[in-house]
Amino acid sequence: MEQQLNGKVAVITGGSRGIGQAVAADFVKKGIKVVIGDIRDTEGEAVVKELNKCANERVAVYKHTDVALYKDNIELFQTAEDTFGAVDIAILNAGIGTNCNTIFAPLDDRRDDHLFEVDVFGVIKATASTCSFQTPPAMGTYNAAKHAVAGWVRTLDWMPKVNGIRVNAVCPAWVDTDLLTNFGERGVEPYWEVADALPRAKMETVVKAFLTLIQDESKTGSTMLVLPDGIEEFPRPPVFESSVNDATNRALEKYQYTMVDRYKQELKEALERYEHDARRKI
Repeated sequence: MEQQLNGKVAVITGGSRGIGQAVAADFVKKGIKVVIGDIRDTEGEAVVKELNKCANERVAVYKHTDVALYKDNIELFQTAEDTFGAVDIAILNAGIGTNCNTIFAPLDDRRDDHLFEVDVFGVIKATASTCSFQTPPAMGTYNAAKHAVAGWVRTLDWMPKVNGIRVNAVCPAWVDTDLLTNFGERGVEPYWEVADALPRAKMETVVKAFLTLIQDESKTGSTMLVLPDGIEEFPRPPVFESSVNDATNRALEKYQYTMVDRYKQELKEALERYEHDARRKI
């Protein structure tokens, strides 16, 4: 079953350039209103101005958002609700690649933590990467962050039973965006020779992957690869036969029912906290 897009409202983080900007532009063409959150205010405001100009009406707004800050995320979604009445789609796309490999670097908790704060915790369509499944040696910290995004998304495959929300991830291979400039200095980092030789995925294929996951209502907890030759869903990890038995299966079946009731209550409490925080404008 396909979901109709016209009239929907989407929040897009990291929408001032690259993948986020391309998704925003395509969404507006399909009748989706967009709220862009980013830290690049000049670029973000320019993107929104152009989208509104092309549509000849207000279809986009910009809100300064540091996705590593809880209060900024609250204010972003509140802006969408106040401006357009609701949020139907969340594209949690903001990410960084700075200091993406710290294996032998001087120990610096803050440097590693910041990459995770932006790439994981600020991340309901999330932008992951083929680095969620592969491990280029020059991108250790980045690989770990993208593995975490894929893990979160798969963990949330039960969400439709609780609130009707589906959570999926788009996992692009190499795409020509500014993120490519962050993993090392040319002439110093030898992986650049490999990076230059890698086939690129097309931006329009990335957008297609987002639309596929949004419109196909059977997709939940899915990780969609964006490859140079098209899109492909990455298979779920297998259940290892020796790790379960009949008793395990019976316990899991029972848990499916109790889990839903528990999470519905926890969701109710979370929404109350959100409304409280939004009213306080923290």
